Amino acid sequence: MLKVNGIDHLNINVKNLNKSIEFYQSVFGFKVMEKGISTMSGAPYAIIGESKKAMLAIYESEDLSQATRLNHLGFNIENFEKVFLTTKKLNIKVADYGLVEYPKSKSIYIFDPDDNEIELSSVFTGGL
Repeated sequence: MLKVNGIDHLNINVKNLNKSIEFYQSVFGFKVMEKGISTMSGAPYAIIGESKKAMLAIYESEDLSQATRLNHLGFNIENFEKVFLTTKKLNIKVADYGLVEYPKSKSIYIFDPDDNEIELSSVFTGGL
């Protein structure tokens, strides 16, 4: 059995690489760690995030059918009480169901420029 230390990164496809980089920088303060053209697919890509905390590999793609995307990303938010103020200030699309209360955590679901759903949680892994 292999022991997992944590999620290394999530990989998502996006319609516009630069627009997505801007979104993740302005909302989460992610830094561009690497940017280039994939040697495997020839697609423009960027690796963004905060080292050893949360990393995304984003690839520009014309095919954004549900089959080519992730269901949703989940980020634990340190300053969860400011999440609604921040989403309004940055004009971020919030899911219609708003705040969702779980047994040990609260979450709000937002969308990036390509409608990738992002769960923002008050407690890491829902308190599990």
